Amino acid sequence: MYKVLLPIVFFVCLALNSFSQEPDSVLLNKARSAFELASVNSDSAFQIANYVLKQSEKRGFTNGTANSYNALGWVFMHQGKMDSSLVFFQEAKKLFQSTSSDFDVARVNINMSEVLTKQSRFADALDFALEAEALAKKIGDQPLQTDTKRLLGILYRELGDLEKSVSYFNQAIVGFEKLGDMRRSVNTAISLSILLRKMNLADSSLTVLQKCLSLAQTQPNNAYQLAMIREHLGDSHYQKGDFHSALGEYVAAYRLFEQLGNMADVAYEAIVVGKTQVALGEFAEADHYLSKAFAVSDSLGFTNYQYDASVELASLYQKTGQWEKATKQLGISLQLKDSIANQMQLQKMAELKEKFESEKQQQEIALLKSNIDLESSKSRRRMQLQYFVVAVFLLGIILAYLIFNRYQLSQKLKEQELRNQISSDLHDDLGSTLSSIDINSRIALLKIDDGNLVATQLQKIQENSKSILDSLSNIVWSINPSNDSVQKVILKMKDFASEVFDSQEMLFRFKSEEEDFESKINPMIRKNIYLIFKEAVNNCAKYSLAQNVEIEVGCKNQWFHLSIKDDGKGFDIHESGEKGNGLRNMRLRAEQIYGNLTINSQKGEGTSIHFKVHIP
Repeated sequence: MYKVLLPIVFFVCLALNSFSQEPDSVLLNKARSAFELASVNSDSAFQIANYVLKQSEKRGFTNGTANSYNALGWVFMHQGKMDSSLVFFQEAKKLFQSTSSDFDVARVNINMSEVLTKQSRFADALDFALEAEALAKKIGDQPLQTDTKRLLGILYRELGDLEKSVSYFNQAIVGFEKLGDMRRSVNTAISLSILLRKMNLADSSLTVLQKCLSLAQTQPNNAYQLAMIREHLGDSHYQKGDFHSALGEYVAAYRLFEQLGNMADVAYEAIVVGKTQVALGEFAEADHYLSKAFAVSDSLGFTNYQYDASVELASLYQKTGQWEKATKQLGISLQLKDSIANQMQLQKMAELKEKFESEKQQQEIALLKSNIDLESSKSRRRMQLQYFVVAVFLLGIILAYLIFNRYQLSQKLKEQELRNQISSDLHDDLGSTLSSIDINSRIALLKIDDGNLVATQLQKIQENSKSILDSLSNIVWSINPSNDSVQKVILKMKDFASEVFDSQEMLFRFKSEEEDFESKINPMIRKNIYLIFKEAVNNCAKYSLAQNVEIEVGCKNQWFHLSIKDDGKGFDIHESGEKGNGLRNMRLRAEQIYGNLTINSQKGEGTSIHFKVHIP
């Protein structure tokens, strides 16, 4: 056997050595997934991108290295480390340029432009965006061209070249519609509407937003975008001085954000709703919304929204002559203004710190490359360990196979034992009863003219048939796996006791402990427990002449216990113990499952039966 195993182990190790390295395509997919993950879980994205970087540099896979740099740049942007982000994007761009991948260079340019826009470095961002536009036109990539046009629209808007901004936004909207990307088309149109309001073209802004609303309403799962459109419709109506229409749109946006649970947007909408209600003279409603905006902003820690709400509340209280409240809100607004100023100072300090740290990124990249050599030496030791693990794994499979075979054999033996038991039960319980039916039917046929005798024989046949049905029912019940729980056994016992004692008009109390109800019972043990109980109940009903019967049954700590007590006439154990088949059968069944059966009785003092058995 070992001569067979050794070649198998050898070839498996060779195969693992061949496939231990992930294909380049897998590394690229991981780098792209890290890029997508950055906005959701930047820490996990960093781990994936860093892993791809190490693997790619170890095997000299330039495209993998470049894509991992690009992913890391996107990760750092989402972590707020803008300068570090630019360092990694620049490294990615160099590598993509070395492979003449114009598409990837354009993609990195767009990413760098996004970072520079967040830093308000709009002129620098415009240079990268224009370069991306030229590359996108060169390779004729429609999605890339559309992305760059959207970005250029934003940049020209921030730089004050509003006509170019409008042109690029319109081109981007058409491009997204051609691509079937209606969500991004609507988002770009919303940006255009903001620009039109900035140009004091509120009517044009409303026209664009009404089209956005029609498109957005056809898209599934689009509540957030609908809320944003409603908000900007409100802004456009407000600019026109149509405060009633503005209020309707703001309230609609407020309700959508509230349904979505976006509490930051709820706080902002509450501010603009309150501000609009002040313009309409609805001061009580305005107080409600502005107070809610202040409370929600406070719970979220949004100091800027708190400040805006506080300023509006102070203005409202001045208009309504509530000078004490107005003074209080003015004080709060001044405190919040100072707090915002402090936060800006802290942010500037953080940016300076981040710039200092970004200067170390280049050193860290060089250090990372030097670590690759160390990793390659370690990989050889890991490979040796891998061979050992594979050998142990194969031996484990063989051992598991042998254990499984043994388990299957034991299951077959159990099945055969169950078949033998069923066969024995059918022979013992049904054989003699069927013989009695045969004899009774023969007597009835021979004495068919004797009506009384025939009736007697038919009565016996009926009783024997009922006994057969009961026996078959018990056999089927005992082998049905769905009845393996303690609870099912106790329920059947209770049903049987009720059937027997109710027919005899005997009062009985059935008490069951609810502990270990879900424990499983072996079919053999379950069957014998029930038959012992059944025999005891039948004997009590037939011979005891009892008025009251108490039954206690339960299972605790893997011990099943049963107690039956009656106040009947009792009997002498020594006189009846060996003569009655019922008592003898109960003892034999208890011994068969290693149970403990105790029967106590004296004439005139009733009978008590105690039984317990361990459930493995």
